Amino acid sequence: MARIALVLVALLNCFTSLKAYTDPQCSNYDHQTYGCVGECISTTSCPGGKYISNLCPTQPAGVKCCFTADSDIECADYNHWQYGKVGHCISTSQCPGNTYISNLCPTKSAGIKCCFKKPTDTCSASGSCSQTVKSLACQVQSHSRITLLANNKHLNPLGADDGADAASNIRDTCNGKPAKLSSYCCSSGCAPGGSVCLSAKALQYLLDVANAGYNFQVNAITGACHSTTSRHYRGTAVDLQIFSGSNYAAWMSKCSAAGAAENLGPGNAGHSTHTHCAFYS
Repeated sequence: MARIALVLVALLNCFTSLKAYTDPQCSNYDHQTYGCVGECISTTSCPGGKYISNLCPTQPAGVKCCFTADSDIECADYNHWQYGKVGHCISTSQCPGNTYISNLCPTKSAGIKCCFKKPTDTCSASGSCSQTVKSLACQVQSHSRITLLANNKHLNPLGADDGADAASNIRDTCNGKPAKLSSYCCSSGCAPGGSVCLSAKALQYLLDVANAGYNFQVNAITGACHSTTSRHYRGTAVDLQIFSGSNYAAWMSKCSAAGAAENLGPGNAGHSTHTHCAFYS
């Protein structure tokens, strides 16, 4: 019986140590404070509650993208006099300016300390976005029928020159980098900042509309301020401006045919001037 009990304990420890699958939207997300260290885990297991919603689309509701999954609670909850509660356990060699405190990561090895600045070298040089996404973005960038809004100041003054406009999103992606998100609040919610890889489906949708002979302007992809749960922050949504004479019904038809999760336009609240096409991934 004792031997069976030991086996059961070992199996339990094995199972509980396994981590849930982490969606690429989470692992590739370049958090402005923590970098690319996100893991999809239960919110109750996320030290300090440092997680973002909507980055683990294949997971149950209680699983979010946690940026302190590998940190001890002593670090995640430590209120630094200058930086606040932004600590995370990481190698001292990755902590800029040696802005770390010892003895707050008791379960980690000696070289791991509680760092209070965004760590270096957590994201790959290419931003971990696929070659397919890069290729599609380059096609969007060069397409004569597609106009990309080049400054978010046209949508909200708070987003002026933030590098998260549609033109910058596509240019960065074409150059092998993730697309930036805006970082400001509005009446709809708060844009979280950071960056994310764009959805191949969303980019292909833009090309499908353009290749069907329609001219259009892309207002927003990952930038600007939307509702807190917006798919824009996942890189899976695009907004197209409606001008006089725009055949937006055709755009929406293409959106539906592409298997979109959201297909909004005139007749839907808040979408009288633009269409919104968003995908599950």
